[in-house]
Amino acid sequence: MKTHPALRLIPDKKTIDLGTIDPEYTITRITSENPHTLYIYRVKNTNIPCYSNILTTRKDLYRIFSVDNDTDLYKKYIEAINSPQPKYTIVSFEESYKEYKGSLEDIPFIKFYREDGGYYLTGSIVVAKLGDIHNASIHRIMRLGPRRATLRIVPRHLHYIVEKHMEKGEDTPVAIILGPHPVFELAAATSPPFGKYELDIYAWITGDNRITTTPIHRLKIPVNASVVIEGRITKEKAWEGPFVDILRMTDKKRLQPVLEVDAIYINTNHKPLIHAIVPGYHEHYVFMGFPKEPLIYESVKKTVPGVKSVRLTPGGSSWLHIVVSIEKTREGEAVNAGMAAFTAHPSAKLAVIVDHDIDIDDPYMIEWAIATRVKPGEDIHIIRKTRGSTLDPRCDEGVCDKVIIDATKPLSEPWTKYRMVKPS
Repeated sequence: MKTHPALRLIPDKKTIDLGTIDPEYTITRITSENPHTLYIYRVKNTNIPCYSNILTTRKDLYRIFSVDNDTDLYKKYIEAINSPQPKYTIVSFEESYKEYKGSLEDIPFIKFYREDGGYYLTGSIVVAKLGDIHNASIHRIMRLGPRRATLRIVPRHLHYIVEKHMEKGEDTPVAIILGPHPVFELAAATSPPFGKYELDIYAWITGDNRITTTPIHRLKIPVNASVVIEGRITKEKAWEGPFVDILRMTDKKRLQPVLEVDAIYINTNHKPLIHAIVPGYHEHYVFMGFPKEPLIYESVKKTVPGVKSVRLTPGGSSWLHIVVSIEKTREGEAVNAGMAAFTAHPSAKLAVIVDHDIDIDDPYMIEWAIATRVKPGEDIHIIRKTRGSTLDPRCDEGVCDKVIIDATKPLSEPWTKYRMVKPS
């Protein structure tokens, strides 16, 4: 059998096989100590091995997208989002998958932190449809029993699909995709306009146009996932959480919909591996944060043509804080850039806009720009009571204030007044 596509993606990445590990806390401790090493391991008393830390740096992203700078990276990603649906090659389900007779207890659910309320899948993609519209999105899933689980659904596209099915008194048929090609995981975290199937983004980037259809619920899925779970999101609810999320803080316990499992399938064409994303570290930042950056870049570019680059910063857990680099040509562009950034990524609450001479990967330079180019009474702008992130502990039920900091120099003043002197 072939190796998993993730292991062929960056073949020279440092890789360590850990053998069998305990399902509680072990992989979190190991990856926190070595955040850029790819680990392969088997969770005790389960049948399918895992991997963690496949994409942890911007260089990893450049490599898999065959680019060497942010502008080309964003351009390629936006082209994929805006591309028409590819002409797919339909493969019979039996050519890629066979039914697995075990249960969820054979699949490596992990308890990553002591604060977690149960055992979780974190790299799990939920595929659902409404009419002819397919949607794929990443959701954490907490095991309740051999054929039951609950999943966190925030008010985005899957939530909308589930609500529409519930209005008709129906369960929502879904396919849970585990261990697919990592680019499909990035696509599933992107949130393109409703109606754009994230699988189209994956197909455009990779050139892999093969899909298949699940036997029970007739959902279109990729052919190279390691495990596929067919099931239904029901009207029943159960407690989900608490769960340590991307901020490395404890997201609270909530009543969430229950998933009933109808069938489990395993891939027959490569050695199955399930992706376990350790919450709150570099890989989580890449898979959850990076897909938002091209959307922010595109949104800002519509109003500020001189945008250079975008970062969801590590200090904001690649989720709450944005830095945008621009080449300013008119006063007011920095504030417009901040508002456009919030439009593209409503979960963020701070946008710092800097001149193009500031290295946005250097926290020192960002702070230096704020220290030297900001007049607080003029350059700090507060937008009150807007939608934010439910993960933010200072957001009251997802409603919070946002801040735009214009850390660009005034156009009316010379660069010599604001430029950092370099050694001779």
